[in-house]
Amino acid sequence: MKNQSKTEEQTHMSFELPEFTLSQSTSQVIYKRCQTALIVLAIGIVANLALRIDFVLLNGNVGEISVTEMLQQLLLIVASGSFAYLARKRSEVKHAAVLMSAFFAVMFIREMDFWFDKIVHGAWVVPAALVAGSAIFYAVKNGKRTIDQLALILASPHMNLLVTGVMLLLVFSRLFGMGSFWHDVMGDDYVRAVKNIAEEGTELLAYCLIAVASLKTVLGITRKK
Repeated sequence: MKNQSKTEEQTHMSFELPEFTLSQSTSQVIYKRCQTALIVLAIGIVANLALRIDFVLLNGNVGEISVTEMLQQLLLIVASGSFAYLARKRSEVKHAAVLMSAFFAVMFIREMDFWFDKIVHGAWVVPAALVAGSAIFYAVKNGKRTIDQLALILASPHMNLLVTGVMLLLVFSRLFGMGSFWHDVMGDDYVRAVKNIAEEGTELLAYCLIAVASLKTVLGITRKK
């Protein structure tokens, strides 16, 4: 009776903690959590360092040519490249991986709008539309199987972090960085640099989370046999 109760307890623990199997030792569990803490610590240091370099050591602002902006673009390349690598390595999720790679590629093109505007204002829309259209067409050709592939990728535990990063970037940072909000907060003492620090810092944090989550998701899937 005791053995049965113990077995049921173990089964319940396995259900509650699907990330771990019962064969994993306590040290491995602690190691994983320490690894997560170190990654978050590194992200915080990198984001703070980039902003301090731009505002303290350089011209005191985050322009299109700045450490913060270039780091954001690099992180988008990492995210897009990770899923492009996944598409090449794992054919069973190829169409969905291409779609996700294109999503971050379009975001990268949007971040490069300053350079495209030197050609003509709004020129970034053309390459962005081409990339998005091609990826969507490629995904639609595979029909419902693309949705199934997408579900396989989303099943990765690291996708929770990626979705969090995307929502921080597309929703929170946009609302948080609205000029009208900061005018209301500071009133006559409004300083644009303060708004820029808050907005760009939030965006950089989101980009870091997206890049790390993309790498961990792709590595986790490609290592499966």
